[in-house]
Amino acid sequence: MKQYNLSQIMKSAHRKFRSAKGEKSFSECLKSAWMFAKLQVSFSDENIAKKDREFVQAQNAKFEKVAPSKRSSYDDLSIPASAYYNANSTGRFGSHFVND
Repeated sequence: MKQYNLSQIMKSAHRKFRSAKGEKSFSECLKSAWMFAKLQVSFSDENIAKKDREFVQAQNAKFEKVAPSKRSSYDDLSIPASAYYNANSTGRFGSHFVND
């Protein structure tokens, strides 16, 4: 369990209460100080690294079950060059490449 700096939380709540000038009660300021302290802990380097590791493990587990892809008959590369290239197919400056 995470140990919070209670002194810092109380100081923060008191600072917010004094700056609010009666608009907020001390309990509201204390509640927001606690929420901020918990938010700081959730964004600590250790927690972010832990969440990253969990995410990577979940992704790896998901992709382990996926079968490798295979080429389809539409992706067959054994067609003759005349299917996509003829004598009149010239590109820029008379080059004879397919996508010029």
